[in-house]
Amino acid sequence: MPPTLLLFDIDATLLKTGGAGMHAMAEVAKRLFGHACAKGEFCWDGIDPSGSLDPIIFAEAAALNGIDNTHDNHARFHDHYIEELAKQIEANVDRFEVMPGIHDLLAHLREREREQRDIVLGLLTGNYTKAVPVKLKPAKVDPAWFTITAFGDEAPTRPDLVALALKKFEALHHCKHDPRKVIVIGDTPRDVGCAKAHGCVAFGVATGGYSVEVLRGHGADVAVEDLRDMGPLLRLL
Repeated sequence: MPPTLLLFDIDATLLKTGGAGMHAMAEVAKRLFGHACAKGEFCWDGIDPSGSLDPIIFAEAAALNGIDNTHDNHARFHDHYIEELAKQIEANVDRFEVMPGIHDLLAHLREREREQRDIVLGLLTGNYTKAVPVKLKPAKVDPAWFTITAFGDEAPTRPDLVALALKKFEALHHCKHDPRKVIVIGDTPRDVGCAKAHGCVAFGVATGGYSVEVLRGHGADVAVEDLRDMGPLLRLL
């Protein structure tokens, strides 16, 4: 029987950067494109990054500011953002947080994956691929712990990231996977939505900006305040 796949979101699920991600985006956008904006300055009004994909955030910001979302513009933004993200995290390390229970939970799951082989750890995040290790390193989380990954620059939408993760899993295990044995763990309605779009289990964690009640209201199969208590997740296995 194929193992259960657990797909963890990063921001506000595993960790919080203290706003370093959006600060880095704002600084880079201002530096690269501020002089060319239709409004005279770079604006982020109305853009909701929670559970979104980094390329989508850039596309929305570009449209809002009258900047062409060309390959070259996006590539420049991406490269400068990765550099600035590392600087912002280092400069604001006192605001960086690992979410409650994460280290203990990952240690338990990694041991279970090694010994029982009934689960596979994965990441599903809207972050650019190169941003993932930049964020995980100060959290003392190794990207190599996660066998299946789906990152924000690998698919056009968050539901498409789930499809990509399933495809990678099936290629690894040479079998069609049951989506009911895939658990998407995240803190936003978009995490819940991408899981439900494929019939996967949506596990909501209220460590971001959304309460347990809101996550349940968007269809989360299980929603908890945080992951200090492993029980609700382990019972799904």
